[in-house]
Amino acid sequence: MNGGSAHRVIDGRFELRERLGSGGMGTVWRAWDTALHREVALKEVRPPDPALAAGDPEASRTLRERVLREARALARISHPHVVTIHHIVDEGPHPWIVMELLPGTTLQDRLAQGPLAPRDAARIGRQVLSALRAAHAAGIHHRDVKPANVLLRADGSAVLTDFGIAALQGSASLTVTGDLIGSPEYIAPERIRGRDNDAASDLWSLGLVLYVCVEGVSPLRRGTTLATLAAVLDDPVPPPVRSGPLAPVLNALLVRDAAARPDAAQLETMLAQVESGNAPHWAQPTRTAGVVPVPPPPPSYPTPPQTPYQPATTRTRPRPQPRGSAGSARNRMPVVAAVIAMALAVTAGAVLVLALRNPDNGDGNSSAGKGRSSGSSPAPTPTGTTSPSPTPTPT
Repeated sequence: MNGGSAHRVIDGRFELRERLGSGGMGTVWRAWDTALHREVALKEVRPPDPALAAGDPEASRTLRERVLREARALARISHPHVVTIHHIVDEGPHPWIVMELLPGTTLQDRLAQGPLAPRDAARIGRQVLSALRAAHAAGIHHRDVKPANVLLRADGSAVLTDFGIAALQGSASLTVTGDLIGSPEYIAPERIRGRDNDAASDLWSLGLVLYVCVEGVSPLRRGTTLATLAAVLDDPVPPPVRSGPLAPVLNALLVRDAAARPDAAQLETMLAQVESGNAPHWAQPTRTAGVVPVPPPPPSYPTPPQTPYQPATTRTRPRPQPRGSAGSARNRMPVVAAVIAMALAVTAGAVLVLALRNPDNGDGNSSAGKGRSSGSSPAPTPTGTTSPSPTPTPT
């Protein structure tokens, strides 16, 4: 036992035996139920700030009422992945919650040995998601989903603990001493900004748990609490590199706009696809107020392009060339040549006809008369002229 609590008995029935762990909202003990002869877990729920009870009795009373109210609501949930609440002890300065003691280890201890395969992480994620859906249906927000609050049974199944208890005053509330309720690296950004009534905030935390499971690192953890809170608010989440088919799920969950995250039903479908090994390439869902996104349809085979109909036999006519183009100039050259040749032929024919009609070439000799016999008839004399008589040749 620790702190002088050896064999301390709570409510005359539960004997404290070993402290299992502690956090901002109290200490968990292994205890023996002397009435039913079984081991149980007792959570001693204390105010996160020791000065709260002494300095503000009204705030201490409000905290106590919230613990009891949410513990009673959780006790009505019967779910294989939700820790069972057996009993509530309302005595002393703070209440005690008697819970199922689960043998096994925490997911945090398991991850200390190395990351998980994407399909194993998807299986655990589905089980934690089913626990969250049961709690949300009862009006309970967990507010502190993290590997240390996920217990693994001997068969590997997951159980979520600490519903509605770990951060009843809001996950981002700082105490007087500077301690933070819950784990800052898993807190949804809207909760840091004071909006603590959206179930999507628990899904952001689950997305970070899955990221750590497969990537092996906490993407928003920084050296100090304030630096971590600033990173949650503003720093981009590094793209996953080891997550394989789980990567689109992480990208869909880890968006700072709560309305753009998939809801629990859509997330269940996506994780089931990854776990089965048939995960499609999910696109990051988007939605606006009042519009719920749906996963994209399965990919279809592409339709081959349609070839336009053409007749079996066609004659291709040359395309007309625009005026002034080089093509039209080339097309006109044979025509011009033909016209010139025709003109030359006509001219030559005309010259030949004139030559035949007028044999005198201008020097008194006719080329046509050359070679004629001396006995040829003299050329006719024009009408109205007399030709001189030839001088007789003396004999």
